[in-house]
Amino acid sequence: MRFCLGCWCLIFLLTLPAVAPGYPDPEHLLQEIERLEEYLRKAQSAEGPQCAPDSLATAQSHLARAKEELQEKDFWAAEDAIRLCEREAEGIWAKIIVCGKDLDRDGVPDRKDQCLEQPETYNDYMDEDGCPDRIPRKAVLTDDKIEILVPILFNEETQQPLPDSYEVLKEVARIMEENPGLRFRVQAHLDDRLPPGQADFVTERRAESVLSLLVRLGVPDERLDAEGRGSREPVASNDSSWGRMLNQRVEFLRLP
Repeated sequence: MRFCLGCWCLIFLLTLPAVAPGYPDPEHLLQEIERLEEYLRKAQSAEGPQCAPDSLATAQSHLARAKEELQEKDFWAAEDAIRLCEREAEGIWAKIIVCGKDLDRDGVPDRKDQCLEQPETYNDYMDEDGCPDRIPRKAVLTDDKIEILVPILFNEETQQPLPDSYEVLKEVARIMEENPGLRFRVQAHLDDRLPPGQADFVTERRAESVLSLLVRLGVPDERLDAEGRGSREPVASNDSSWGRMLNQRVEFLRLP
């Protein structure tokens, strides 16, 4: 919804007429609408529908009318609708605090909030726990490699990375782009369940497919080479499923 509002805002602002002195400023009205929309979104995601249903519904109705009036360029009517929305929304959080108990006012009720005194960071990552957080990184640059924190998974028939692994490869490509003076070797490994010759063939295909994807993501191919190491360099015992999973890996080694 926020993205759509932003697109609509841009189109709307490009078509605004000149504003006479004393006339409501459409850009300011737009900022007020965005502020109220965020406020009501948090109330909706908290206990607003249960604790203040009438006030919330009325405020949302006024806000919808403000958007319509602003789109129609009736700025006085838009301002009136904004003021009505503000007055209706004024007591919503007090009702939520009493009824739904959201003491840090982050939109997550206390019964679900794991950080009662710290507001939630809304970033599409664990937005329901009520805690400030950052999206975890999937790869980091060390002295000798790019260490990936999420394993790369492959289609067993094509030996191409699965779509679920694209995000970590995008992160690897971003690190490479941020360090243009470095070269890397894409090195693929397997456990010992395949015969050595077949393991070499599979890891060579995997390394080449990862290299090709990094090139498509913008990394110059002269900064990369690929190598399949088969099952010759295990990092754990192949006697357990956990060990075999660790041995099926892709590494991004820094080259001199």
